[in-house]
Amino acid sequence: MTEVDDQQILAQPPEQFFSEETRLALAEASRQLTERLQAHTEALLAMTGGPDEQAALYEQNAALEELVEGWNEAVFEHTGTAPLLLEEEDLDEDEDEEDEPEQVISVVSRFDLRVVDSEALLTAGRAAQERHPVELDETGEREPVESAEQAIYEISRELGEGWFELPGVDLVAGARAYVVPEYPFEPLEADADDVLTEIAAPNGSVTHAETWA
Repeated sequence: MTEVDDQQILAQPPEQFFSEETRLALAEASRQLTERLQAHTEALLAMTGGPDEQAALYEQNAALEELVEGWNEAVFEHTGTAPLLLEEEDLDEDEDEEDEPEQVISVVSRFDLRVVDSEALLTAGRAAQERHPVELDETGEREPVESAEQAIYEISRELGEGWFELPGVDLVAGARAYVVPEYPFEPLEADADDVLTEIAAPNGSVTHAETWA
């Protein structure tokens, strides 16, 4: 290889790995960011921090953030590297936030019953207990059905709210309300000490109601 050949090799321009298109895009993004950063600084220095300036402050920050992201992307497109590790929005979290809140409906009811045949009621209660025994008490024996309320409890465990089917009982009056609670909503505590306070209707809108007498 001669000295002339060496000179020709040295005279050749270096190989271009970055494209001219991305070079121009980066230059433009840098220009816009510089101008926006200067305007952002001037706007913030002129503010006093009053509550009436909050909206303008958020607008200034949002405008700067958009150009910072654009500049960072332009650097990445040109060099394959990102100088700023910007946090990406979690799409799953955004979707969860956009979901409607969980729908809750509270059904509250009260039934007043009159015992007209205690023997028939007690017999039915004992039979229900035999078919669907509850857990044994500390003595290892079932609680005997000796009262109207115990008999109604045993029958209700088997039938549900069978107020119209209770032997020896007449329905004095009953009411049921379907309520859409207001938020914030505190759900019923199943293990609360005071059960009566827990079965009261929550604040909200009554969508449907039933009454019997």
